[in-house]
Amino acid sequence: MNGVLSQWESKPRSFFGLLGNPENRRIRDFQAAVERLGMPRPECVSYEDFLRAPHALPGGCELLRIDSPGENANVAKELIKLGGGPPDVTLEFGEIGFLREQHLGYCTVLDWIEQTGISCVNSPAEIRVMFDKWQSHQRFVQDGVSRPPAELAPGEPSAFLGFIKGRKTGSLFIKPLHGSSGSGVCALRWAIGHQQLTSPLRIQARNGEAILVNSLKVQTYTSLADIELILSILLPQGMIAEKWIPKLTLPGGAVDLRVLVIKGEARHWVVRQSRHPVTNLHLGNQRGDGERLLNFIGEANLRTAFRMAEKAAACFPHSLYAGVDILLDTRRRPFVAEINAFGDLLPRLTHRGETAYTAIAKACLARLPEPVHA
Repeated sequence: MNGVLSQWESKPRSFFGLLGNPENRRIRDFQAAVERLGMPRPECVSYEDFLRAPHALPGGCELLRIDSPGENANVAKELIKLGGGPPDVTLEFGEIGFLREQHLGYCTVLDWIEQTGISCVNSPAEIRVMFDKWQSHQRFVQDGVSRPPAELAPGEPSAFLGFIKGRKTGSLFIKPLHGSSGSGVCALRWAIGHQQLTSPLRIQARNGEAILVNSLKVQTYTSLADIELILSILLPQGMIAEKWIPKLTLPGGAVDLRVLVIKGEARHWVVRQSRHPVTNLHLGNQRGDGERLLNFIGEANLRTAFRMAEKAAACFPHSLYAGVDILLDTRRRPFVAEINAFGDLLPRLTHRGETAYTAIAKACLARLPEPVHA
């Protein structure tokens, strides 16, 4: 034996629980990481079961890791209904719809978890704020974290379009308040007689009506009619408008960073590089060369970016970890773009010989009380 298991042999199997979608690789990979540490495989309660029975968490659970509810159509449908949306909602695969209602439904789930009194790896209350870009922005500004200037976008499309038309030129990032994985994020530029919206979405028709669907290929729209249509669907769901800060560019495209902060320390990080304004890796963008970035900006600037990520995570002191997106401007200054309560899916990355999930699992296990020996 390696000495790890013996410390915990007398602990009940339910000392550590998970809430998530069991079929998702997030859950499978985290369970595997815990097992590799010599611990019992953590029990996972599915969101589908929890939505049916809000007291279905593992009995005797001392610590709960709340994982993402995403990538499950049935869960999304139930959250939308719980949040005041239609009870029989039908969304096309990848459709961007009922974001506000889905968020409200998930906030109810987080409330249910809080009411159990179970200790959580990441605080349900803080997850709720991380899932709201405007609330997160306000917390960052209050705590002195560098952020692109931002404001709530008008929910009425005509008011927003009037704002744009009232300025001869401009550029903004417009992001859904409660979106994730780049869903619905729009990079908008305009000048006299010209406009351009770039986003990982496409316009589709259903029963003669236009809908927006997530696309793994970033699309560019230049037609005013298309742009107005896109905004008329997204804006009423709630969006934040941010100043477009030009990103640092290396050979191969513009770059930003995803930094995983665990227990207040910047650990695993990846360079995201794209020739488009939206850099999410699942959109066909590439992992940039970390050594090349380090050589280009210097160790001091990279450390400053890491400290900025740590400062952002410190705004959520009751959460063990968070993924922080850091953009570097053309003067190599760091800004926090977003914080993600579930930003730990970083396969094949290691730091001090540990994968992201191994590092988080170790940090979780360190929070558990020592077993009482007779």
